[in-house]
Amino acid sequence: MDARDYFGYKNPDEEPGGPDPADDGEGARPPLFEEAITLDDPETLRKIDPEDMLGRVAEMPRQLAQARRLAAAVKLPAALEDVDSVAVLAMGGSAIGAELVAAAAGDRLRVPLFVHRDYGLPPGIGPRTLVLAASHSGETAETLSGFAAARERGLPLVAITTGGRLASGAAEAGIPIVQYKLAGQPRAAIGFGVGLVHELFSRLGLIDGPDPIGPVVATLESLLERLGPSVDTDANSAKQLAWSVFGRIPVIYGHGTMAAVAHRWKTQLNENAKAWAAWEPMPEANHNAIEGSLNPREQSDALYVIQLRDPGEPAALAERYQVVEELLGERATNRAEVWAEGPSALARVLGTVARGDLVSVYLAILYQTDPTPVTLLAMLKERLARATGTDPTGAT
Repeated sequence: MDARDYFGYKNPDEEPGGPDPADDGEGARPPLFEEAITLDDPETLRKIDPEDMLGRVAEMPRQLAQARRLAAAVKLPAALEDVDSVAVLAMGGSAIGAELVAAAAGDRLRVPLFVHRDYGLPPGIGPRTLVLAASHSGETAETLSGFAAARERGLPLVAITTGGRLASGAAEAGIPIVQYKLAGQPRAAIGFGVGLVHELFSRLGLIDGPDPIGPVVATLESLLERLGPSVDTDANSAKQLAWSVFGRIPVIYGHGTMAAVAHRWKTQLNENAKAWAAWEPMPEANHNAIEGSLNPREQSDALYVIQLRDPGEPAALAERYQVVEELLGERATNRAEVWAEGPSALARVLGTVARGDLVSVYLAILYQTDPTPVTLLAMLKERLARATGTDPTGAT
């Protein structure tokens, strides 16, 4: 079956991100490299990014600071501290927050944490498993399914959302809820997604020696000022990287704290730039992915490998990266290294997330594609709803 048959596009001009029907036909194909536009003209940025996804990225430090205050105000029963594991029920942009918190905490996390991106509950859930249900909209079908199952079993529960059925269900059952306000796409709420989970875990004693939020906010503010849209490409490494990736498929490598960040880069490139992307965790990538860099030979220039590095990575990983660099160089693979910066693990994680978010939006602008709408995701949910007879509003 042709993809256009499945999604309902009988004419290429009907595809999301395609040309405006009023265009004269010049926009009927993706822009070539020599036709790409500047990233340094404010009017051009506003035209292609009318809902200001770049501005949403810049809100990350404010969201983080606000998350600390919101989490501090929630009354948490003492029973929530007596747990031996944590299961986070979430999808998409709501799930990555917990994944990033776990990555930054590393071995300071006092109990095992599982991020469950599916219906129901993960296997192995016991009476001392803290279940954290997170849904930006409060309407995510998979999360609501697990939330209902956890309520039925009487498990320790906390909810994070802006509202919807998750908020009403938690309020009805007297379950602690952290409710924040932010209109727009779930992926643009990453400051809340990370900050609320981090502060809740800190209050419950689930992270030994949690990183203070203040220096993280300062790191983000500094980075966003240096890499923001007002800084010209010649002095802006995020814009330069977007240019390097333009017209290619990025493959993101990351280890430890940077593995979850690599996952975030991949999904942001998908949702903002509407572009194919992949990510590979190190050192696992050395056992398979590196071998796949040879074929097809005629497409070798179509890939761009980005290695996310942490100054605190083990020496053994640094040696592996050095060998990978040599091998990719011998195969003339396009590549770049991005080094995390910041005074703490959480600062380095979120700083690198912010850099990747900017790169993804700059790449969308180079492709002359509005980064905010997720038309295919919305269509997928609508068609699934028609097929199953369910509510199609299940945003993440």
